[in-house]
Amino acid sequence: MVLACFGIGYAQDPSPDPSMKKPMSHMKKEDFMAKLKLTDDQKKQMKELKFETDKKAIDLRSKLELSRLELSKLLSSDTPDKDAIEKQINEVAANETAVHMNRLDGWFEANKILTPEQQKQWRKVLREAAMAQMGKERSERRNEHHRP
Repeated sequence: MVLACFGIGYAQDPSPDPSMKKPMSHMKKEDFMAKLKLTDDQKKQMKELKFETDKKAIDLRSKLELSRLELSKLLSSDTPDKDAIEKQINEVAANETAVHMNRLDGWFEANKILTPEQQKQWRKVLREAAMAQMGKERSERRNEHHRP
């Protein structure tokens, strides 16, 4: 549930940017949650944290997409303005950073809810998932280079 979202991952993020894909997207929430053996109170806290983080993420992704749209408009202008484009690129970068920071903040907040033993288990599963995702992305890049 929440932990899958905070695995510095992003399963429901529709971003076309491959660097913003979720390492945890291949893992079932139920399997992940079962490994942590959360108490009912922890589950409740995680559910609320996920709601608040997801709610904020919607707003942040919207701002990011709007800033990208504005950049696209500036770039396609008949008379491109370098200063305006540079300013917009910085805005896009700031919005991308805000999206990532929201995930990071959620991860740290979720971590506070867990016991030290659950934190160890969580980090182990996240590392494994991140390694699997990196291998998958590497394979996808290799396949892209070998397409006719």
